[in-house]
Amino acid sequence: MTSSLVYVRDGRTGQLVPAELHDAILRRHLDDYLQNWKPLVSAHGEQHGHWDWERKCAVCSGQLIYQGFALECNEQVQGLMIVNTIKRCRIPEQANRHLVYVEYLEAAPWNRRSIPNFKQFKGVGTVLIAAAIQLSIDEGNHGRIGLHSLPQADAFYRNKCGMTDLGPDASYHPYPLRYFEMTEAQARAFMNQGK
Repeated sequence: MTSSLVYVRDGRTGQLVPAELHDAILRRHLDDYLQNWKPLVSAHGEQHGHWDWERKCAVCSGQLIYQGFALECNEQVQGLMIVNTIKRCRIPEQANRHLVYVEYLEAAPWNRRSIPNFKQFKGVGTVLIAAAIQLSIDEGNHGRIGLHSLPQADAFYRNKCGMTDLGPDASYHPYPLRYFEMTEAQARAFMNQGK
């Protein structure tokens, strides 16, 4: 496992705060999720309240197609992500090329706009999307990424990330979620925003 220095923004002061991005989800990250996140997520009826990161990590463990990420700040996990490195593109101009598919991405509940009076840190989802793009570049996929979005996150992927909205995917079960994909040009634009 390696970690890199990244920055998130303090939700109260607006100042940049150093954070660590880990290229693996460790036992301590899962413990933090179970003790601190899960009770808040359940209490606020979030759309992903049924997610079980411990089970997700167990299913993905040891499989080379999956990569986990954990974002830590102030000795607490602020975001988690699992990606799949063998999916294919759907946008016509890049159809069937490889991309990095974001299986799951979640910011800690205290970092979400959907929960009133929270927002401890801003930019957690943005840092994780940047990590997926960088992994795509490292894998030779030129920054191409794709994902299915829960409705509460559609605007983030469409407006903040600049991804192409390909509409509801009828083949996605148990119910159709919108599929978003990022082209090479969109990935470059996204990565240049932070510079």
